[in-house]
Amino acid sequence: MKTKNRRIRPLAGMTLIEIMAAIVIISIAVIGASGYRYYSTLDARRATNQSTAARIALLLSENWRGLGYDRTADFDPPAHLSPDMDVAASEAGPDYAEGFTPLNRYEIVANNAQFWAALSYRDEAADLRTLNTVVAWKGRPGITSDSGDISMDKTFKLTTFVAD
Repeated sequence: MKTKNRRIRPLAGMTLIEIMAAIVIISIAVIGASGYRYYSTLDARRATNQSTAARIALLLSENWRGLGYDRTADFDPPAHLSPDMDVAASEAGPDYAEGFTPLNRYEIVANNAQFWAALSYRDEAADLRTLNTVVAWKGRPGITSDSGDISMDKTFKLTTFVAD
């Protein structure tokens, strides 16, 4: 009886090269998913801070405007808003709008984030006053200027009018 020479095939399995290629592909997928999650969380935080700054500017402007024309120069956010949010007078803050009379600067803590506001006003006519609110915050935490001051690299500006 004659037998054919057959090659004996090793048991089916994966080679070392196949295993290494699978590890590389899985690693790239995991790193990509982690990066996506990191940047989406970072963008969500930025969006939350921007919408909070817009709400703060609107709240300050509407409360200020609600006092009426005669009392706009007497607006004091810590006295008017302290039960609702943490507001305090501050030396730091964004610049006042050019051509406006400064009222004051304030530091506001909301949603575990720190914001600064600068309020200023200008008389347009005998019975019309422009109210300007600028709210600033740190877009990237931990950033300070060369002089060591707090770096407020993001701002939201809101202007409204009050008539006599």
